[in-house]
Amino acid sequence: MVSVAASSLMGGNRGAGGAGDAGPGGAGRGVVTGKYFNFKPLPPSADILGNPLIVPNLPTHKLPKETFGSRVKRFFARMNLGSQSADTKLRWKLHDTIQATMASLSPAVTLVAEKRAPAKNRKLSVPVVVVRHPYHMRHVFEMLPNIPDRFAVEQRFLELLMTRALKRYGEQMALIKGSAFSFEHEAREYFFAGFRLERQIKKVNSPDERFAALQAIHTNYFHGRNYYYYALLRREKLAPDNKLFMLFARAVYFMARIDWNGELLEKPNPRMLPSRDDMLFFVERDKSVVTRYRTDQDFQRQVKSVLEAFPAS
Repeated sequence: MVSVAASSLMGGNRGAGGAGDAGPGGAGRGVVTGKYFNFKPLPPSADILGNPLIVPNLPTHKLPKETFGSRVKRFFARMNLGSQSADTKLRWKLHDTIQATMASLSPAVTLVAEKRAPAKNRKLSVPVVVVRHPYHMRHVFEMLPNIPDRFAVEQRFLELLMTRALKRYGEQMALIKGSAFSFEHEAREYFFAGFRLERQIKKVNSPDERFAALQAIHTNYFHGRNYYYYALLRREKLAPDNKLFMLFARAVYFMARIDWNGELLEKPNPRMLPSRDDMLFFVERDKSVVTRYRTDQDFQRQVKSVLEAFPAS
């Protein structure tokens, strides 16, 4: 269900690239011999919880119900009997994602993820995971922008789960740091760190240094984009004149210019850009953008111009 565009939306420490996934879509062979470009950095080490995230009082009363007919179809599908439509398969995927997410955040959490899923859920198509950082639930965040409107009930419930998880995570981070934790603040720091490095990239001629600089820019933008997303789902109050959406769009656009081997392209790869509808997902959830858009004509033109830079669905 997660398209290239959705995966690109979710895109170490500030100013430095970290080791990460080396599989498909994770890291690509770099222009410098023996190095790999890391497209999916690990969570910033300072932001990883020591204990698994537990979210009490999950909203089970709002859980989307699976019909008896759907359960019968699933039974036959497991025995490879009959055929199912794309919508049916997607609905099953969404329900599995909901069940696995709830199991991952359950108060019954243990260090061994396998032991956390009830026996009846062992055949879920989505893994139950140990959550110590929102990146461990990346598959859910990537899915949300691409859920069709006809599955609005499932989308709303998944978004509710993610909102509860992010709020709880923020509370735990505040206890660890001894001060308030804000995804908005962290996103802004990462965006500006990436932007400062981006302004210097034309001055870098050494292949080694250029590769490292592009990795650092990508890593900062990757974290900034994700933390902005989390700030929206956590419903943090953003300043009316904040520039996070514009910084987010800039980061998305720049990261699509980085080729699989770590080289910087003149223009973004269209396949790595999110669609206009994907970008609207963020506009609609950024109340500061919506409010300003209604009253500021110059800002309206800026937002429209930004959205037009992304491919239509």
